[in-house]
Amino acid sequence: MQPAGMKWRWYWGIWGLMGLYMATWDMVMYPSAPVLRLLLLNLLQNGVWGLLGLYLIWLADRHSIESFTWSQWRTWILHLLASILVAALGLFLAYLVSLLLESAWGKAIDLARVRKDLPRFYRAYFHTNLLLMWAVVAAFHALRIYRKYKAREVEAAQLEARFAEAQNLALRMQLQPHFLFNTLNSISALIHENPDGADDMISRLGGFLRMTLDAPPDQIVPLRKELAFIKAYLAIEQVRFQGRLQVELDVHTGLQDLRVPSFILQPLVENAIRHGLSDRSLGGHLRVRASRDSEYLTLEVQDDGEGYLPGREGVGLGSIRARLGLIYKGRHQMDILGVPGRGTLVVLRLPLEAVGGEVP
Repeated sequence: MQPAGMKWRWYWGIWGLMGLYMATWDMVMYPSAPVLRLLLLNLLQNGVWGLLGLYLIWLADRHSIESFTWSQWRTWILHLLASILVAALGLFLAYLVSLLLESAWGKAIDLARVRKDLPRFYRAYFHTNLLLMWAVVAAFHALRIYRKYKAREVEAAQLEARFAEAQNLALRMQLQPHFLFNTLNSISALIHENPDGADDMISRLGGFLRMTLDAPPDQIVPLRKELAFIKAYLAIEQVRFQGRLQVELDVHTGLQDLRVPSFILQPLVENAIRHGLSDRSLGGHLRVRASRDSEYLTLEVQDDGEGYLPGREGVGLGSIRARLGLIYKGRHQMDILGVPGRGTLVVLRLPLEAVGGEVP
């Protein structure tokens, strides 16, 4: 929002330009008149009209025009009468300024000439001055309407952002119980077969949940923070797999300051393990990779498990699609490629300008 001083500099600057314009007009009409006198006369007259225009602005602020309906006819008549009176008073004061300048330049004031010239002065300039006063009122209301429109735009954008954040949080809350349920099932399966492993898994789960609870509920986080969640989660799963799960994290350190949607990789990693590798007696290999080009950050989660089959999309993938749609408004890409018996590759392409900017 611009400072008040800037607003009034614009107001008086416009009246000053009007004075200069009218002075050049008089210079053409009266080429023999002194230039300095014409310039001073027009600047003073426009200064007087500017002062009277302040009254119209004050009145418009107190009794603003909200619509063009008949319900506001009293306000319209008020502004019409006020502008007529101000225009009439402005012309009288402008004529008085011209008389005072003539007196200052040594010319005597002839009252008979004043009585003759004043009506002619009104006939020549009243409509022009009235139009200037209307322009002041119209400009004030146009600026007021523009500011209300911009304020509503900002308010609408803020409401949309809050709504998107609430939706995003709701989707995240769908994922967390889902993950917790699966992990507790895994712990239950280990309690009798491998009590030490179950105990270790509970300890790692506690660390993971503590990390989750301590994190702020941000929609967007640095990639390094998302990778920390992944490592904590994989530590839990590696206990369950007892050495049958090989993990590869291929993320260049220069990419880790880029920002990504929070909790976006863990459901993909969980799906790869749960649906791709968990039923394989030999376990398998899981790879998480990040790369970038000039426009996109690409995140990949790949396994060499059972392979994705269309139609098997569950809570995790559905929530990811919904969250990405809320955050990126269709500017992202999400592809799932699967070959039965050979594994699955999930690729997310996120626009760089939306996830944190360029990498040095």
